[in-house]
This record gives sequence, C-alpha cells and structure tokens, in this order.
Amino acid sequence: MNREKYPGERLVSFAPVTLVAILLFCSIVALGQDTGNRNSSATDSEADMSAILLHFQADVQGSLTDLDSDVANAAQNLSTTGLEGDAAREVLSKLLETDLNLVEASTFSKEGKIIIAECRECEGSEGADISGQVVVANFLKTKIPAFSKQLLLAEGYNGTVLEYPVISQQGEFLGGTSAIIKPDKLLDRLASTLLQFNDSTQSNTTDYTFWVMDLDGLLLYDEDSSQIGRNLLGDPLYKSFPSLLKLVEQRIMTERSGHSSYSFFQEIEGNKAEVTKECYWTTAVLHGTEWRLVINKVVQ
Repeated sequence: MNREKYPGERLVSFAPVTLVAILLFCSIVALGQDTGNRNSSATDSEADMSAILLHFQADVQGSLTDLDSDVANAAQNLSTTGLEGDAAREVLSKLLETDLNLVEASTFSKEGKIIIAECRECEGSEGADISGQVVVANFLKTKIPAFSKQLLLAEGYNGTVLEYPVISQQGEFLGGTSAIIKPDKLLDRLASTLLQFNDSTQSNTTDYTFWVMDLDGLLLYDEDSSQIGRNLLGDPLYKSFPSLLKLVEQRIMTERSGHSSYSFFQEIEGNKAEVTKECYWTTAVLHGTEWRLVINKVVQ
C-alpha cells in the first residue's frame, strides 16, 4: 500500500508539466522586460503573480496525476479480487486512505450498476444504476480511463469522476472502478496555502485571488464560494461585464495560457464597486479534460 498522501504532497514526477511552466514563466517575465515604460514594481508584481500561478498549477496537476496513479493501481488490484466481496471493498478502502482528496471510491459492472461503494463521511450509492450518465455510457463503450466534467452524481451532490477499466486475469472486461473528488474542496486547500489565507479574518494576506473554470465556462472554484457552480457565459451575474465574457469566450476557453485584464465587481468596505483586474491563466489536464487556472489582482 502507498503511504498516505496529503493535499499538495507530490509522490510522482511530471517533468513535462514543469517544463511548460518554466517556459510560461520566462515568457511572462519577458513581457515585463520588453516594456520599457513600466516601472520595476509592476514588473515585480507580474513575476510574483506568474510564479504563484505556476506553483498552483504544479500542485493541481500533481494532485490529479497522483489521483490517476492511485486509481490505476486500484484497478490493477481489482483485476485480481474482482468487483465485489470483502477483498474488493478492502481495495477501495485503501484507495480512500491513500488519497485524502477522494470523497468516494466504487466499483461498477459492465451494465453500469454500482456494486460496492466506500464513501468518506457520506452514504454510498451501492445498487444505483449510473449507465445513463454520459461519462459512464462513453466509458463502457471505449473502456479507456476517463476524467469527467463536474456533474450531479447519483449520490446527490456535484463532483468529478475518474474511471478506470477493470480487466480480469483472463482478459475479460468486468466493468470499472471510479473515484470521486469535489474540485472546489481540492482547489481551495491548494489555493489557500499559496495565498496565505488567514482563518481569523477570513481573507487572503496577499493581493491575489484564484478562480478555476472548465472549458464550458463552469466555475469549479472561486474565493467567493457563492460563485462556485455558476457558468460564466450563462449566469445573469456576469452579463453586466462584457470584457469578462469576451475574455472567457475568445481567449481563456481557447488558449491554454495567457495574460489579460477585465472588469468585475469588488466588495470594498461593504460596498460593491466595479474594478479592473489583471489576470494570468494556465492549464491543468487529465485524460483530455482541461481546467483553466486563473490568478488575478485589482489594478484600479
């Protein structure tokens, strides 16, 4: 069994992600150096923002990569134990113990019914038919690992699912194993550490904030928890900020990294005022599902 992993702790290597991060960091710093009329404090701020963002990217990507490795190992073990019984339940229990980001781990049949479910501080969903979920239906057709978008689960809450096929020792497809995370919980733990969140004041001790979206514009994480789960392109809250909508639709959704600014409201001394925010973004990805990670600060 792997030793227990805590949020942010890295047990695997992801050199390609690190290389991309370094190249992005260099390009961002170069932007500041090429603009002669900008003062050094502005350039230092940009370098600081990009460095924090790339640290966040490394932590998020590392957490997803660790999760992937753990679920792949569980699928391998289940190929020996099968999908039901005490031995299979033990595999799922150890998976939950190994990765503290997981909410639930389960096995499901090739017909799409949950066989065993081990859940952390919640009721499992054994016996539920999940074959109607798009991610499950596609998985049962392709029989390859899949990482879903955020969706309403059979358990009654929103989460993201990582699924791996389970193949018997004789080469027969038995079904799959799935692991559920709540993206906002994982992302909040990683972001709070980097932004030095102060529990007593319920605020950051830095000038920066993060938000994370998927490629449909759904907010997976925001420091303002009331915005989590809203769609940036469809929710009425954002319609009054065309620069934000344009940025999301024309750049953030299509470009894996970049730098820009937009207008949005900020609560200042109990009142909401429209401000300009500078932002940088980059990407974390698992099995083709991309998350855009955005850091921003108020500039005026």
